[in-house]
Amino acid sequence: MFQQEEAMVTSPKVLVTGATGLLGRAVCKEFQNNGWLVTGTGYRRARPRLLRCDLTDEDAVRGLLHEYKPDVVVHCAAERRPDVVERHTEAAVNLNVHATSTLAKEAGG
Repeated sequence: MFQQEEAMVTSPKVLVTGATGLLGRAVCKEFQNNGWLVTGTGYRRARPRLLRCDLTDEDAVRGLLHEYKPDVVVHCAAERRPDVVERHTEAAVNLNVHATSTLAKEAGG
């Protein structure tokens, strides 16, 4: 008798940062509509279905990637308002530059 093994088919996993923003919400929805397992992150506006994560905290980013093991990371989190960037330059650079670097380094490793 021929026995066929059923392959365990799992959906690919995506981590979307900035999932509370306009772009992040749209990206999450698109991935969900296409059968991906979506984990979204936010910071100040994180809602129950989203993870709260401070992307400027390297240990938090490392832990997030280690725990969820996404196949793909889509980084939508950023400080996009010029007036806020001017008033809070260091915080904006930490999010827009340093957090991006940390995510790239940790996701690629």
